[in-house]
Amino acid sequence: MQRTLHPDDFAQRYDLHSTAATLDRVSRWTVYGRLQALNIACDCGCDRPLTIAVNTAAEAIQVWCVIQACVAPKADLANHLNRCWQQRSRR
Repeated sequence: MQRTLHPDDFAQRYDLHSTAATLDRVSRWTVYGRLQALNIACDCGCDRPLTIAVNTAAEAIQVWCVIQACVAPKADLANHLNRCWQQRSRR
């Protein structure tokens, strides 16, 4: 049985709203620039929060990945990348 992932379900499960709200100024502009490059609707102004319009599950996952790249500890990101390479080499 396949379950359809709704963007709001993903955003709530991974708490995208509060994570995006707590980004520091530099991270907020970094995330904003990357989301713009991905053509995900977002807005960011000086001393204003980053707002993101997530319309699909794929966009929700992309937003989560971009935010994680800014807020996750670098060791966690490196471990994740190593696991991905190990899985790929097993194929």
